[in-house]
Amino acid sequence: MIKMMPRDIEAMGWILEQKCMSVEQVERVFWKGISEKSIEAYRRLKELQKAGFLRRTQTSVYRKVLYCVTGGGLRQLKVFGRDRGLSEGSGVHYFSFTHDMAVTDLRILFREWGYADWASERILSLYKDLRRIPDGMVYRSGKRYAVEYESTQKSKKRYEDIFIEYELERKIENVIYVVDTPILLSRLVDIASSYVKILFVQFKDLEEQQVNCRLTSAKAQMSLSELLEGGGASL
Repeated sequence: MIKMMPRDIEAMGWILEQKCMSVEQVERVFWKGISEKSIEAYRRLKELQKAGFLRRTQTSVYRKVLYCVTGGGLRQLKVFGRDRGLSEGSGVHYFSFTHDMAVTDLRILFREWGYADWASERILSLYKDLRRIPDGMVYRSGKRYAVEYESTQKSKKRYEDIFIEYELERKIENVIYVVDTPILLSRLVDIASSYVKILFVQFKDLEEQQVNCRLTSAKAQMSLSELLEGGGASL
C-alpha cells in the first residue's frame, strides 16, 4: 500500500478541482524548484496511478500526459477531508481540454503571484449563489473576482447576455476576461462598452507582464495588481 503524503493529497485535490492536469502543471505547482532533468513528479504520479488513485489519458489524443482522479482517489481525498464535496467527474473531454488546460495555467499563474485563494468552476458549481459560473474565482480582501478564459468567438447576443448577468451580479466585484487574440480582445471591449465591471487582457500579455499587465475596458485601464489590491474597478 502506498503511503500518502501531504503533497500527494494536495496534488490530487487540485487535479480533482481542475478536472485534469498535465504532468508539467503538477510539477510546476508541487515540485517547483527541482532540476528540470528530475522525473520525481512523473514518478510519483505513476505511483499514484498504479495505486488506483489516478488515471492517465491517451497521449496520442491529447499530445500530453493528463491525469484525472479515480473513484479510489476520491475516496482517499474524502478520508483526508480534501474532496471539497466533489464527485469523481467525467474526466477529460477532447473538445474542451485545451480550454481546461489554459484555465489551470491561469490558476497556477495567480498562485505564483500570491493570489492562491481560488475556487474552480467545479467548486463554484456546487453552490447556487451566482447568476453565472465563471471558469474560476479569485478571492482577495473579502472580494470576489471572476476569471474567464476565451479563445473562440461567440455571437454578439451571447456575449451581451453573459455581460449583463455579470453586471447584475452583486457578489462579484469584477470580471477578468483573458482572451487569446488581439482581434477578439478588441471585439469584446467594443461589445462590453456599456459595462463597468468587465475588464479584458490578452493571455500573452498576462504571461509576459504578469501582475503589471494592463486590463482594459471601454471605460477604464488599470494593472492587474491595481485591480486586486485597490478593491475593484469603477468609473
